[in-house]
Amino acid sequence: MITLNRSQVIGAEFPDEDTVRFNGIQDDHIYSMEINMDVRIADGEILAIEGIMKRYTNFVCPEAIPVLQTAVGVSLREDGWERRIMKEIGRKGCEHFAEIIIECGHCFDQARLSKALWEALEKDPGIDQEQFIQTWIDEHPENQLA
Repeated sequence: MITLNRSQVIGAEFPDEDTVRFNGIQDDHIYSMEINMDVRIADGEILAIEGIMKRYTNFVCPEAIPVLQTAVGVSLREDGWERRIMKEIGRKGCEHFAEIIIECGHCFDQARLSKALWEALEKDPGIDQEQFIQTWIDEHPENQLA
């Protein structure tokens, strides 16, 4: 019997007021890869990216690491950004890296909401969190959480 178990974990932190830093890891019994990506909060533009290949199958796989730089300047808000990442990174570099970038992008609005909620709780620990979340979603029509 053939089996596959793939894990993908996305984390986010805020190194400054204007940036969210994503760390994405994809790991299975064949591949293990990691992406670190800085995104500007205001417009979703990818500011910096680096990739690490821990485990791979082919000696040419590491040649995909420099291709990641074509993602710099892409906005997670532009129409078709996922297709663009899959085309520019996935086809010309590494599909696994592209998948991690896309999953990081899917977490962008969750990270923004988490940051806003954290800041609101620092100011008023007694706020109604459910109401805050709903209001935030309503006030941010660009988000992908609705």
